[in-house]
Amino acid sequence: MSTGVIVLIIGGVLVLFVGILAALAIPVYNRVQGLAQGKKNSLEHKAPPPPAKALTEGQKQKLKEFGERIAEALTAADGEAIKGMLDSEGMADRVFDDRTSGFPQVSEMRKGFIAGATSQPGGWLRNVMGHKTRALHYRERDGYPAIVLRLMPEGGGVNYVDIVVRPHGETFRAVDMFTYMYASYFSDETRNLMATMMPSSSVGKLAAIMGATNFDSEILSLLKKGGECIKTGKYAEALAICDGLPEKYRTHRMFFMLRMQALMQLNGGDDGKYDAPYRQMLISAPDILGADSTTDLLMIDLLFLDNRLPEADACIQRVEKVVGGDPYLKVLRANTRRMLKDYPGALKLATEAQEEEPDLVDAVDTRLAVHLEQKHYPAILEEFRALKKKGILMTRKVLAGEDTYAEFLASPEFAAWEKELEQP
Repeated sequence: MSTGVIVLIIGGVLVLFVGILAALAIPVYNRVQGLAQGKKNSLEHKAPPPPAKALTEGQKQKLKEFGERIAEALTAADGEAIKGMLDSEGMADRVFDDRTSGFPQVSEMRKGFIAGATSQPGGWLRNVMGHKTRALHYRERDGYPAIVLRLMPEGGGVNYVDIVVRPHGETFRAVDMFTYMYASYFSDETRNLMATMMPSSSVGKLAAIMGATNFDSEILSLLKKGGECIKTGKYAEALAICDGLPEKYRTHRMFFMLRMQALMQLNGGDDGKYDAPYRQMLISAPDILGADSTTDLLMIDLLFLDNRLPEADACIQRVEKVVGGDPYLKVLRANTRRMLKDYPGALKLATEAQEEEPDLVDAVDTRLAVHLEQKHYPAILEEFRALKKKGILMTRKVLAGEDTYAEFLASPEFAAWEKELEQP
């Protein structure tokens, strides 16, 4: 599995955080610390209430259409269209719930958050724009309706998010995003970052509810700097920031996520310098992020690296169960079966995947790989004929750069195929 499976969530959170800070008095950190001294908070969490009624069949159809529109806009990186599908007030309700009542200047912080969320194309979804995105299906997430999206970065790999919504007139608007990679809501990560401003001596219980370690101004500055490094592609610099921290900060989930994103980009280089830290990071992930779907998505990489293919297959099946199914995951399983020389199993899974998602090219590639390994050249020609009907011509020029096709290109079957292509 490719190392491109991480979606840059933290960078988006940090940009919104800058908007929050901009709404506060200067110097921000000292003022917040001063106002917070002696403030106590003993409230239990009370999340914003979910929609009162279950969706009607008509609403489910509208939600399906909304999911398709937002997936199309994310793929096209159409920032203005995306902003029109966001409910930033709804997101603010989730960020600034009763847990933030101990925050000083909370109304100003909320205004700053909304300003940050609406000032740029894409709003709080801008960091997932430009990925090939597909709406998979509808589900409920903590009582809210949600659309499961599959994100496929240009560099390869896969990630999943739930776009949590609430009704808006005849359609829906997005109020939050749950990312399976980190097993957390965007709103929670934003609130946790705000909590790092608060001294533990005054709001210890609040920090405990959020699971947020208290950072001083220097550590907070490093967190922001690390996020900027990730956004600008300075991955080695981001890694150096994380690795230079005291242990108690290195294992905090926000720094861990920064380090994870950096290593996902740096590992696999020719010198292998970052491979060992990357593998160790994947091993330690369950202790920090939790042994859930997030861990499974990370562990797939590690298991493929170790050639532990049956375990990788089981891991992918667990992810399938968590996200509610995805044809692309069937393709991953098909390739795992192919590497295990279970060719019938591989063909069955790849065919099922294409039946569920007809335009999933990866399914065809997998079947072709199986046929090539078996030297089943007539089956390859059948695949080529099916592609030709879709306007895709598999010519010698197209295949010449593929080493796996070298023997096939010298075969009588391919010679017959070239003659077939010459026919009107």
